[in-house]
Amino acid sequence: MYLLHYKLQSHRFSIQTGNKKLADLCSQLYPNSRSKHNGCADLVYSLRMRSDSVTGTGTVYEVLVDGKKKYQTNSKSGLFASLEWMITCNALSHLREFFQLHAGSVEKDGKIILLPANHGKGKTTLTLSLTRNHYRCLSDDIVLIEPETTMVIPFPRSFLIKDKSIKKMAESHLIDKKNGYYCKSEDILYYNPYSTNRSPVKKTKPYAIIELKHSHRFKNELRPVSKSEMCIKLLRQSFNIHNYKRNGVTILTKLVRDSKCYSLKTNNVTDAVHLFSQI
Repeated sequence: MYLLHYKLQSHRFSIQTGNKKLADLCSQLYPNSRSKHNGCADLVYSLRMRSDSVTGTGTVYEVLVDGKKKYQTNSKSGLFASLEWMITCNALSHLREFFQLHAGSVEKDGKIILLPANHGKGKTTLTLSLTRNHYRCLSDDIVLIEPETTMVIPFPRSFLIKDKSIKKMAESHLIDKKNGYYCKSEDILYYNPYSTNRSPVKKTKPYAIIELKHSHRFKNELRPVSKSEMCIKLLRQSFNIHNYKRNGVTILTKLVRDSKCYSLKTNNVTDAVHLFSQI
């Protein structure tokens, strides 16, 4: 039996399988959160692979969580995508001690910048492009906030790069496809941005918060926004405001209080990276 242990902040989980190919596949999942010893796991994911008894051909892959079957597919890459999503959702559900934001984050010279935005607004492309200007990618999707201190803790999920963007970013040398797993069934590359820089990031309050808006119709513009306006924008990007309710507004107010707040409208990444130099 192959047994992989993981630790995401206070959340511990394990993946077990009797198949080496599936164990190798799982090594691509949360690679920077692997631990040598997991103690008592909150959840155990079991992976099984068997022949399809109905058709007599092909392979069936199954995912069990704490012994209960949760997913079945005939696609190995489909197994990976579903397992990754299961782990992400369950981890966020367990990490209730953190305020959770839908945002990217980058770091330079010890200063962290948050990039809250809806899906498809350029968080992944921009965070990777900023590496050319000596920024370090921390997250493109999820950020954890300590409620008491408002310190930022990046969530170490692999970047999800989709269809045409995979080829474009590879040609621009923003990514190396060897540092990820290509999920054919979903046409997604799960890219590990931490493969080139594994040094730990110190917890710190955000230096700036920049809301991203991307459209070919926009003119490139970086403008300051008020603290109250940014607080409302962050409220819309919270994953677990329902757990904090009124206290969630207090946390966001503290978060923006000492941060520079901007709105960035852009129609191309190159100009957006240039505008960052003005912060």
